[in-house]
Amino acid sequence: MLQIVDGNSSQNRGGLSRRGMMREMMRLGAFGSVGLTLPQLLQASPDDRRQKSCILVFANGGPAQLDTFDPKPDAPEQIRGEFHSIETAAPGMRICEHLPKLARLAKEFSLIRTVSHNDSLHTSATYYALTGHKPPKMTLDMNPAPQDMPSVGSVMAKLRPAKRTLPSYVIEPQLCYDAGRTQTGQYAGFLGTPADPLVAVGDPNSEKYEVQGLRLNASIGLPRMESRRKILDSLDRQLDFLGKSVEGKSVDYYHNKAYELLSSNEAKAAFDLTAENDATRERYGRNRYGQSYLLARRLIESGVRMVMVNDNIGTNNDRWDTHSGNFGPLRKHLPQADAGLSSLIEDLRQRGLLDTTLVIWMGEMGRTPTGGHTGHWPQCYSVLMAGGGIKGGRIYGRSDKHASYPAADGCSPGDVIATIYHALGIPAHTTLMDLDDRPIHLYNGKPISQLF
Repeated sequence: MLQIVDGNSSQNRGGLSRRGMMREMMRLGAFGSVGLTLPQLLQASPDDRRQKSCILVFANGGPAQLDTFDPKPDAPEQIRGEFHSIETAAPGMRICEHLPKLARLAKEFSLIRTVSHNDSLHTSATYYALTGHKPPKMTLDMNPAPQDMPSVGSVMAKLRPAKRTLPSYVIEPQLCYDAGRTQTGQYAGFLGTPADPLVAVGDPNSEKYEVQGLRLNASIGLPRMESRRKILDSLDRQLDFLGKSVEGKSVDYYHNKAYELLSSNEAKAAFDLTAENDATRERYGRNRYGQSYLLARRLIESGVRMVMVNDNIGTNNDRWDTHSGNFGPLRKHLPQADAGLSSLIEDLRQRGLLDTTLVIWMGEMGRTPTGGHTGHWPQCYSVLMAGGGIKGGRIYGRSDKHASYPAADGCSPGDVIATIYHALGIPAHTTLMDLDDRPIHLYNGKPISQLF
């Protein structure tokens, strides 16, 4: 399998590297503007508006459960922290004071307050959170690999693909990193490059924002590109050493899908935030993450099946990984998340898309319930779900008096992912074939039936 990770790959069996192939294509001029960051997309399929879609906001780093969706106002100050809690539109549900817009929408979403596991390392915990399966080992030293379990987005790309001219699975505004390392759990693993995401890197709040690979080189029009595509087809026929290998199919797949995207007005329009009025953009928040939430809505409206918004900063997940000064950063970050997520839920509801679009906001762990909430704490954390058949205004699970451990109805990341698959209409008996043609059960937990 030709695995694409940050523009690098291994050598093809025939002796010509993917980089060499793409360099030759670029020499011919047909896909010079695509570059090496355009991931593989999925096979053609008819669009079906009745199918479910998903937006997963991944707040990687470990958002403090006490400072978001599981406050403990009666706990001692060293436990409850500096923030107060507020009532919401859902009776009995209190959340952090810095989430007032979400508080007013509480009847539209439900909370899981007792997600629990024992992995406090970002890399392996992220794998668990995004695939629902435990990683081979708990470690920071992991890179995305061909034998990995696929991400939720890649499963959607495989089983619920978008129509031909659109990507099935998009990650924006960047990949998820920790200490400069690409986090595991974001890619297709053994499903192969056709189920990998299109990674739309950039700041959607920038006036110069554009997605690499969706703009033709200024000197190349579509007729000229079509002519050069025929040259590439001829080149492919000459490269008979590729034969029927997986790598050969992947290379061919790359320039076919690149051509489809470059020639698709629908794909370009989906990423065009200038089509939104100023009031809407202000409501989501004129910052990188507010506009990423808005972009996710536009992509879902266009027919993309899965969008993962990586809600973190730079090469480290320091937006939510608040090892020091927890409350200062959260005073800035929580209102941004509040504006973006509340606007997303409201817009989907008003446009008649909330019933068919599952929205999730989650991290891979929580934070310590003592000492300013500065450390990693996977033993108990919260997840928000809305739409896609999820009932609103409900709370599943009860944490103990310090939000340290589940006191009732604890659940695992496998149960969370199983709940997502159930909401998206993917049956519990679904199996996938791994690289050795062995059947692997997709579910690694039980859906939380109380949310439906």
